[in-house]
Amino acid sequence: MDAKEFGAKLKEIRKKKKLTLLDLKERTGYSDSYLSQIENGYKDLPKPALIRKLAIGLDISPVYLMKLAGYSESYIDVENGLVIYEGNEPVKSEKFLNKMRTIDVSLPCIEEVKTENREQSIRELSDDELRRRLFDLHDLLNMKIDLYYKNESLTDEKRKKVRTILELIFE
Repeated sequence: MDAKEFGAKLKEIRKKKKLTLLDLKERTGYSDSYLSQIENGYKDLPKPALIRKLAIGLDISPVYLMKLAGYSESYIDVENGLVIYEGNEPVKSEKFLNKMRTIDVSLPCIEEVKTENREQSIRELSDDELRRRLFDLHDLLNMKIDLYYKNESLTDEKRKKVRTILELIFE
């Protein structure tokens, strides 16, 4: 699909949603004149970041709009739960952005604590502490659980390197 066809389809979607260019301007942060140039094919096909903003502004699937613009399946960024197809129909992105799911994860629920007398004792962690630690990089790196980066297991040596890098950044 070329820029003119994409723009025409974008305009059609916008009008079907009963939105003006000024409405889309408010929703995306891009000027109405720039959006008009896209719709009329005076600009090249938008980059993925702009397509995502347009899709969210139009309340449609970013994946659908990416495909419409001709981006390949492998190029589509599906971060933040944006796998947005049910059957062959695009689904509103907010359905997935607001979707929460519960999964069972086993975490160590105790920790070793050194007392003032240098004795070691064990204390049980509360549910709130466990929830926080699940998303705390420091705690995750120190837990005796399998961690992965790009589908590769982190060895003790790699964990140490990550900790060192994070300390340089944050401390």
